[in-house]
Amino acid sequence: MLSLQDSVFFEINIKSLLKSWSSSTSAPTSSVNKRRVSPNISSTLEKRSIIMSNITIDPDVKPGEYVIKSLFAEFAVQAEKKIEVVMAEPLLISSMSSVAEHCLPSLLRTLFDWYRRQNGTEDESYEYRPRSSTKSKGDEQQRERDYLLERRDLAVDFIFCLVLVEVLKQIPVHPVPDPLVHEVLNLAFKHFKHKEGYSGTNTGNVHIIADLYAEVIGVLAQSKFQAVRKKFVTELKELRQKEQSPHVVQSIISLIMGMKFFRVKMYPVEDFEASFQFMQECAQYFLEVKDKDIKHALAGLFVEILIPVAAAVKNEVNVPCLKNFVEMLYQTTFELSSRKKHSLALYPLITCLLCVSQKQFFLNNWHIFLQNCLSHLKNKDPKMSRVALESLYRLLWVYVIRIKCESNTVTQSRLMSIVSALFPKGSRSVVPRDTPLNIFVKIIQFIAQERLDFAMKEIIFDLLSVGKSPKTFTINPERMNIGLRVFLVIADSLQQKDGEPPMPTTGVVLPSGNTLRVKKIFLNKTLTDEEAKVIGMSIYYPQVRKALDSILRHLDKEVGRPMCMTSVQMSNKEPEDMITGERKPKIDLFRTCIAAIPRLIPDGMSRTDLIELLARLTIHMDEELRALAFNTLQALMLDFPDWREDVLSGFVYFIVREVTDVHSTLLDSAVKMLGQLINQWKQAAQMHNKTQDSQRGASNGTAHTLPLERTLYSNVFHIVEGFALVILCSTRPATRRLAVSILREMRALFTLLEISKGDDELAIDVMDRLSSSILESFIHLTGADQVGIFSGEYKVTLQISLSST
Repeated sequence: MLSLQDSVFFEINIKSLLKSWSSSTSAPTSSVNKRRVSPNISSTLEKRSIIMSNITIDPDVKPGEYVIKSLFAEFAVQAEKKIEVVMAEPLLISSMSSVAEHCLPSLLRTLFDWYRRQNGTEDESYEYRPRSSTKSKGDEQQRERDYLLERRDLAVDFIFCLVLVEVLKQIPVHPVPDPLVHEVLNLAFKHFKHKEGYSGTNTGNVHIIADLYAEVIGVLAQSKFQAVRKKFVTELKELRQKEQSPHVVQSIISLIMGMKFFRVKMYPVEDFEASFQFMQECAQYFLEVKDKDIKHALAGLFVEILIPVAAAVKNEVNVPCLKNFVEMLYQTTFELSSRKKHSLALYPLITCLLCVSQKQFFLNNWHIFLQNCLSHLKNKDPKMSRVALESLYRLLWVYVIRIKCESNTVTQSRLMSIVSALFPKGSRSVVPRDTPLNIFVKIIQFIAQERLDFAMKEIIFDLLSVGKSPKTFTINPERMNIGLRVFLVIADSLQQKDGEPPMPTTGVVLPSGNTLRVKKIFLNKTLTDEEAKVIGMSIYYPQVRKALDSILRHLDKEVGRPMCMTSVQMSNKEPEDMITGERKPKIDLFRTCIAAIPRLIPDGMSRTDLIELLARLTIHMDEELRALAFNTLQALMLDFPDWREDVLSGFVYFIVREVTDVHSTLLDSAVKMLGQLINQWKQAAQMHNKTQDSQRGASNGTAHTLPLERTLYSNVFHIVEGFALVILCSTRPATRRLAVSILREMRALFTLLEISKGDDELAIDVMDRLSSSILESFIHLTGADQVGIFSGEYKVTLQISLSST
């Protein structure tokens, strides 16, 4: 158990974490804080402040300067506290989860003791209550005090829930007595109660805490489902017996929302059946209730619970309890969905019911609902069009991935109706507009899983304008963006043998932050003709490369070269002012095209032209495009040995032509990038040398690799060194230092490549060797008053800066 001092100190840090910056800086002057902090802790905090701030404040300075320095010192202390808490909290909580495997009941009892102490069982001033004075017309000081106390109460609940979520996962490993389970249930359901008339400044935080307790119930239900079910049914029954009023309606909705993180256990079958028996009870209430808001809340609950089931269900669709649940709800829900007031809430539910239904039930009903979804894609209400689209792509997943389509003729007809609605022939846009393009990408990916030829020829080729002559070729940004992205996704999936794509989820993130997202790692190696043939895409691959070439050339002409920061038209302009209107989707497409390289190399553009394009984009107005272009150049340097000389020389020529010393900031940035490109080559050389060493070791030293000849790289080395010597003549010290850095990088690379010097000598070696004698040869020509200044500057440039140390 925490000591009182430790507990108070812990509370202060948590409050520091959750309060706003303004509250943090004002907290030390609060009477509440002064009363709570014991002298020993105050002294500790003062010592920590002195150490952390590291700022000495002279009391004799001007009042304004003293205030500014004091304020910044306090900021430094508060910031350090926040960082410490954020860094320590996840490790601490995960440790408690591990401990719970061995002593869960005692840990829970101790946790509840701590929670009661924080909420005022031992200290009356900490009694939790909705602070009525937050709405009253009382004095300002009292309202501020109640506001801070309420935030403290919520912070305690926040930490308490995070720990509960972690430790309750261990119930299957270490059983818990029923009284403790009921204590968790009672506390959680107390937070699901609607607080009538409450509208304090902490309302948003109150909802977050309610969601956290809902997550606690979701975890508990995995091992104590019957206890959770009984508690929910009892609470609902009590509310239904009350006379209906706005407060009762909101209370029922709050109670329903408390179950939104409940998840059906797919096995053993007994648990699966128990879950759907509970779902049938809820479905019966859904059919009986008249209030629209309650009906919609239940529909939302069903959707949250059913989507994970739909993603995993297979033979379970034949279990009678699930079959009965679907048949019980479907017809009524379908009829209600035709009414405008219900359609937004009930379309997702109809979708889920179809997705968890038996194959024949799905085939008998889905095409009717599909037409309803297609008719709403152009709905003036963007929410309704989005709901219709999401329903469509979940239904399509079930049709293609789980059911594996129907006969060729029927399947072709169904798919064409979907494609024609989403990507109208002759249109420059997609339907519905202003929708995340990833949804369209997934739809085509689903189709390609079973009908690759149809997806490529009927959809992707049309989106990319494959086969169009240069005269009729126009940029359709959204359509092309989708087409290029989905081609890359399909090719990557086939090469990595990913199998069937997963069903789209709701994307809900658990309030505790525990949602695990598996980050997909895409291939970065060039897709060759041979590899395209292996994965069955050889007949499509060359045409996509040609389309990429045409797209890049048009984009460079329209939003590439004209929007470089060296352009006169872009001077003194802000990116957000320039990347608007028609330019924005074109730049989005440009980003996708650049990110696709070197995975796809455009067919028709020479290597020199492509490197020039990428180099020029490193000074584009759009920050993301700059980063993508430079990442591509680095990838070429690191992974493509035959590109390295061309990339380095091409980047140098780009700087000389496009970035003059008029643009000093851009010049320095470009030289730094040149250094990073050289560094990528160095990394590649180091990896190559390690591989060679390991191979020699494996063969007991019999293998021998001859050093690379100087003639292989002499041209590019001379180009880079020549460029560095030119910028070494700059009047700006910062630019000269960058030039020295480039010369050093070239010497390091020269050494790593094990190149024999022959008759050549590196520029930096020559300068190191001759700088002293050159300086001494004409230093006597300067005036006595200039010797010190000149000598210092020149020695820094030619001796200290150019030395290898």
